[in-house]
Amino acid sequence: MDKKFCGPMRPVGWLALFVAIFVANMPGAQSQERFEVSRHGAASEQTIILIPGLGSPGDVWAETAVGLGDSADTHIISVAGFGGVPAAQTAGEGDFIAPLVTELADYIDAHQLEDVTLVGHSLGAQISLQLAATRPEAITSVLVIDSAPFFARLFNPTVTPEQAAAYGQSMGSQMAVLPREQYLGFTRQGLAVQSMTQEGQARVYGYMEASDQGSVARAMAEVAGGDFRPVLPGVRADVTVLVAWAEPSPMTAADLLAVYAEQYAGLAGATIKIVDGARHFIMFDQSDVFMAELQIVLRAAEQ
Repeated sequence: MDKKFCGPMRPVGWLALFVAIFVANMPGAQSQERFEVSRHGAASEQTIILIPGLGSPGDVWAETAVGLGDSADTHIISVAGFGGVPAAQTAGEGDFIAPLVTELADYIDAHQLEDVTLVGHSLGAQISLQLAATRPEAITSVLVIDSAPFFARLFNPTVTPEQAAAYGQSMGSQMAVLPREQYLGFTRQGLAVQSMTQEGQARVYGYMEASDQGSVARAMAEVAGGDFRPVLPGVRADVTVLVAWAEPSPMTAADLLAVYAEQYAGLAGATIKIVDGARHFIMFDQSDVFMAELQIVLRAAEQ
């Protein structure tokens, strides 16, 4: 197999309205149409694919790659159009998420990857679950970071899939044509829900600045309007879901846990855990907790 192993990546940052946004150029990356890959660690070790969220770069996993070191064969994804990675040639055409899942599945096939652990944040987790359903023989486990398959219902418990789809398309269309400063203004307004710290918020904002607005808008439309719950019964991998919670919050941790249990009801055996003291970017705010949970997932996958 053609393998490339790179050194540590530089961190960056982003965010938008309700969901998270992130991505940046990575040295020595392998190029596909819709994403780039930077590979780290040892080829003989456990395979991990890290997928960032809406607008984020692969750089969001910089500390994770360092923490894993040579104990894993780590593949870090950067999505085209996010955080400085050039937009795909097909930008503006058709679906955003489904072709990306297909290309990632082709990547797994081409590199003959087996017993893979997927780690996905936000949009990256939605992609991870679809990928696990598409390649059940190759994916052993999935670690979901602060993501839900039916995003719109987190904000409106009675919204229908049809209503959500219409809302998502409207949001994406409006976001695509916003003047740049207004677009970035929405990012600044929402930074507090992305990370607990000023450093984390700065990284997130940097991701947004470096992202292609049209690509982010297209992806946001599908995140905000998509209902990916029908995919869940096809996932055979072990799934752990980490959910961010911190004071002040409009609901208790127990209530939030119940909301996510309903979201993942179609996924038999999913483990859902609340991470206290964290906002959307759990790996920034509670890095030790995140790495400990990742190690639990990896140890279970080896058995």
